[in-house]
Amino acid sequence: MKHKTHQATLLFDIEEKKQGTIIRKPGSRNLYFLFYYFNRRVEKTTGLADTKKNREKARAWLDRAMEKIEAGRFVFADAFPGASEEEKAYFAKLEGWQYAPEPRDILFGAYVQEWYSTVWSHYPEGTKMDDYKQVIDYWLFPYFQDKTFFQISGVELQKFITTLKWKKGKHQGEPLSKARIVNILIPLRNIWNDACDQYRWVLHNPFTNLKKHLPKKRPQRREGFRFDEWLLFLQHVDPWYQPVLELMILTGMINSEIAGLRKSDIHPDYILVQHTIVRGREQDTPKTPYRIRKVPITQAIRKRLDILTARSTEERLVTTKSGTVFHPANFRKDVWEKAQRASGITDKVPYSLRHTFAAWSLALGIDMNKLVRLMGHGSKKMVYEVYGDYIEGVEEDAWNILEYYGRDFLESKKQRRPSFLGHPGTTTVIPASFLQVANAASYQAENAALPLKLS
Repeated sequence: MKHKTHQATLLFDIEEKKQGTIIRKPGSRNLYFLFYYFNRRVEKTTGLADTKKNREKARAWLDRAMEKIEAGRFVFADAFPGASEEEKAYFAKLEGWQYAPEPRDILFGAYVQEWYSTVWSHYPEGTKMDDYKQVIDYWLFPYFQDKTFFQISGVELQKFITTLKWKKGKHQGEPLSKARIVNILIPLRNIWNDACDQYRWVLHNPFTNLKKHLPKKRPQRREGFRFDEWLLFLQHVDPWYQPVLELMILTGMINSEIAGLRKSDIHPDYILVQHTIVRGREQDTPKTPYRIRKVPITQAIRKRLDILTARSTEERLVTTKSGTVFHPANFRKDVWEKAQRASGITDKVPYSLRHTFAAWSLALGIDMNKLVRLMGHGSKKMVYEVYGDYIEGVEEDAWNILEYYGRDFLESKKQRRPSFLGHPGTTTVIPASFLQVANAASYQAENAALPLKLS
């Protein structure tokens, strides 16, 4: 390592002390070095008890240090490896070199405090910023605060994973789910990567083979509604919130999107989904760029929008009965769970409405590209993998679903006609894929006057 030649300035008033001195501080039995370096007072423990032999030993070390200072060869970080990283970096800059501590010199806890001000504070305010802070303070800091980055190995992460259990509540003591553990490891990995990048460390990535040590993911299926089941559930929902739930099942929008919906987002032909409210805070940045989308307004959707618009006295379209902001967590507790108990349908959550929208749309034979856009995803793969679960018997509901959604749900704007499915004398364009799942024979028997044209 090459350093620039430098000359330290010693500021002792007494001539014989210009080369530093050895002192003993009140309350301590150890000896301390005391000298000035680049006009800054340096007082460091020798780690030696106050004896004659140790005084001679300390003096000899200090004399050699003063000689190096005079010659411009003194390196503060090498002389005092136990000094703070801030102090070592400060003197390294004055000495003319870039201080780069080793992984075993940096404690995770100390680095995180710096990371909060240099990295985390620049995150956009929102869910990510809040979630990272919660994970770091609640899970990461207690375990890793006194460990160096050198100690954060794959084996250490495996040990950490075994400690990840519910700390309170009805599941106290039970292991966290795979998804939750992954969410905890994401901030840890980002902090580790930032430290390696900042200090130019070349370390083996401890996260490389961690996947096989995660708990097996429990199969989780979001149950969607059959049509009659949905009508029964809806009957037991507080009437104030019925159009809200219907808007969700007609559009595939989720709680947070419904909460963020504004009157200005409602256009003549479409809803612009662009705002969300998560944990009481409005988010300017969507989960993915695809989540900002246009949802065409059908007649069925228009009917529910008119109800919500007429009763809202502010820019926010959906409010509670008392006029406050629609809060997804309160909605689930105060509205959804009450309807569950009253209807006896207890295997659904509010997110089931989005799964139902996807399943019903597929049952109607909707164009997959259109469904991807309506749901705010980037590919068909996501729709198939996440929302592709089959709802037993849904094909039997196809005609009821079509009547509920309206024929204009399947048609493009150019194809729409003022007549409705079932009006005599009209030609109805129905996707062939829909006929594959619908009871066409029964339909034709009941609608003999309605000629069918397959697209």
